[in-house]
Amino acid sequence: MLVDDRPSHPMVIVARLDFVGPAPVPALAAAFDRVIRSEPLLTARVVRPRFRRPRWLPGPMPVLHTSKLASQPLPGDAPLRRLDPQHGPMIRADVIEHPDGWSIVLAVHHAACDGLGLVGFIERWLLTATGQESRRPRQADGVLACLRGRGRVAGSWRSFLTMLPGLRVGLSGVRQFIARRVVGLGGRGEATPSTASTPGQPEWRPEILVADIEAATYAEIEARAKANGVMVNDILAAAFIAAIADAADGAGDPATGDGWVRLSVPTSLRTKSDYLLPAANRVSMVFLDRQREQCLDSRGLVAGIHDEMELIRVHALGHILPMSLEVGRLAPGGLARTAKNTKPQATAVLSNLGRCFHRSRLADDDGTIRVCESHLKGWWIVPPVRPGTPLAVATHETTGVRTIAAHIDALTFPTAAAAVTLARFAERLRDYARLSPPTVPPSPEMMAS
Repeated sequence: MLVDDRPSHPMVIVARLDFVGPAPVPALAAAFDRVIRSEPLLTARVVRPRFRRPRWLPGPMPVLHTSKLASQPLPGDAPLRRLDPQHGPMIRADVIEHPDGWSIVLAVHHAACDGLGLVGFIERWLLTATGQESRRPRQADGVLACLRGRGRVAGSWRSFLTMLPGLRVGLSGVRQFIARRVVGLGGRGEATPSTASTPGQPEWRPEILVADIEAATYAEIEARAKANGVMVNDILAAAFIAAIADAADGAGDPATGDGWVRLSVPTSLRTKSDYLLPAANRVSMVFLDRQREQCLDSRGLVAGIHDEMELIRVHALGHILPMSLEVGRLAPGGLARTAKNTKPQATAVLSNLGRCFHRSRLADDDGTIRVCESHLKGWWIVPPVRPGTPLAVATHETTGVRTIAAHIDALTFPTAAAAVTLARFAERLRDYARLSPPTVPPSPEMMAS
């Protein structure tokens, strides 16, 4: 994540929460100063010695920035200050007051925090602002001292060798990953110039699109998934792959006509102790490859993804990517050589954060999230985009509303084409709400794919 960070594609997670009511700025500022002190990863800086692993050191303490605007900004309207991991800190927090209420805008470097870690930080911050303490103890002391092995596949060679028998099931897929030609997203229309591509600019402006899925539709999806023994994630992935296939067809790019739609899905590698670490980031990626013809069978697509994800879970294949990165680090040129490759490694990214704040003490009996005299109107979070992978989508459910937010690389994927893809994703979800997967298991050919 540190190597992938570049001016044109900051490796940054962005989130925004919109509230209705008066902004408790003094309480938010005091709570932020208190909570951030137990988050050493977010306040760290990174030194990158040549031929050695990055070193995480204490960095400057961030402060909460406040401002007032004449109108509520649209998603992506508010410019963000660039984060510099070499100098720190790894987070930027803003509270923006506007006539419709107030908003929190957070930008966090992905090397220091993942999506779930950011949600946890937000909850602890808002709980402290309302005079409540987090029930879960924080283990801030000594965290930086434990970062020497950060990013390794296993804590020791013994544990690494113990993992190999299970991982050998997925090693055959590495060859397919390298050999297959990945469908790229380009879309019709002109790309939009982005301030993210200008190295000299101190600010950048991510391109964001946000949509909501009706509560009734999502409830039907959950019911269908439970009744047919699959996960909601399986249906989300199937619907998104089908939408991407539609978008790629619409792009009319003959060079990718026989390629594979590759969906990159973040998967957590956290242990019980990791959940007690501030802003813990132990996440890997698994990849789902499908050809466009396979997307025509909606039921088979869901069933095949379910079985593939179950195989990944049983054999802990989420460790394949960290193991590959470890090998790449030791190869000539290291990871920097790999990062220079702009060939599409995945068509798009889909991250599902699940239910957020549903058990929080910030919630009323009716599920409304309240902070002092304000209540949460809506919020979104997006993962970063990489060169060659111009669409990264995150989805979550809060107070019964399923939100889909897309981060777009506007340099290569026009915003209008991304909006069509997002609309097709929502449409596919509504279609899947009325479908059930087959009871017959997928064929060996489907599993091999």
